[in-house]
Amino acid sequence: MIMNAIVIGAEVLESVFYDQMTGQEKPSYGVNMTVIDADTKEKYECQVDGFPRLDELKSFKQRGAPPDVLGQMADTLRSELPPQLTRLQLEVLRFKGKSAAFIKLVCRLVPVAVGA
Repeated sequence: MIMNAIVIGAEVLESVFYDQMTGQEKPSYGVNMTVIDADTKEKYECQVDGFPRLDELKSFKQRGAPPDVLGQMADTLRSELPPQLTRLQLEVLRFKGKSAAFIKLVCRLVPVAVGA
């Protein structure tokens, strides 16, 4: 399903997990957005993939980049997030949550076609 969304807020979430075998920190990154569906006027919390910088950040993390490099990349991603009231299209992939009151949409940013 494609949603015509209006951005209310966007943030880069950083979480730290610990490897059970080594005890070493394993950072995790994601983009969360609060949006309004432009067609239904419903408000949703979304976990959004499809940002090139987020994909690059995850790739660097898998290759074992140092935490300071990952932090700088996360800061760059924050500066590239769409500002408030930006219209964009999101492909809704699935729902995430344990109860109807706390559902988060897992979405992917639909690339904008360049040229016509």
